[in-house]
Amino acid sequence: MTQRIQEYTDFAADLVESADQTAQLPQDYQWQHEGRRYRLKSAAVYHTMKPLGSLYWHLFLHAKVVGRNKLAPFRDQGYFLYGNHTQPFGDPFMPMLLAGHTRAYTLASAANLGVPVFGPILQLGGGVVLPETTGQTRRFLSYLRTLINQGCPVAIYPEAHVWPYYTGIRPFVRGAFHYPVAYQVPVFAFTTTYQKRGVTVYVDGPFMPDRSQPPKAQREALAQRVHAAMTERAKASTFQHVIYRRRTP
Repeated sequence: MTQRIQEYTDFAADLVESADQTAQLPQDYQWQHEGRRYRLKSAAVYHTMKPLGSLYWHLFLHAKVVGRNKLAPFRDQGYFLYGNHTQPFGDPFMPMLLAGHTRAYTLASAANLGVPVFGPILQLGGGVVLPETTGQTRRFLSYLRTLINQGCPVAIYPEAHVWPYYTGIRPFVRGAFHYPVAYQVPVFAFTTTYQKRGVTVYVDGPFMPDRSQPPKAQREALAQRVHAAMTERAKASTFQHVIYRRRTP
């Protein structure tokens, strides 16, 4: 892969835009769906996307995963996965591959609904769109609790925006660790690192919320531990496919 240069203004910059970047959720957007027909359609989409993702990660990126066995003792309970956001196409698939036979879900912004081909089937494939209003938030949190109670892993990319092939770890968005504290479930980190002819993904954890502390302190402690684990793993990157340079005013 030829190296290229990408300029940015700050770590919150959105460098990859979808076809409809300003897509908004309808006020009556529903997260929970009932009915056998929807379940069958969702299963068909998920089990089509998962092998597609496996092909991309293993054949195109030549990826190997280190530490996936750390998830095995938690297969029968819900937990949260936090990863660095560096693959526009591949990142939605990695939680599926890490979760094994358990169905995984991934939080996504409404802008992803505008992505060609995948946007319209985002929810069917395990995408959980973030809410935008108070009313939506209540329904969203209720659905998220249902997923955790069913023993499903939920993935979050706390850097928010995807920076292709970025080899550092950016600051996390505020509120990214609200959910594991609210539901008191384990947290794992997965860090994608880059080598000249391959990719290595490291899994770390579990990191547990400290119930002896107030919720805010629990969230901050989890964020610090996950960020530190990712930062340490990011040192395994030995090649920059994209060179990022901060643009000066």
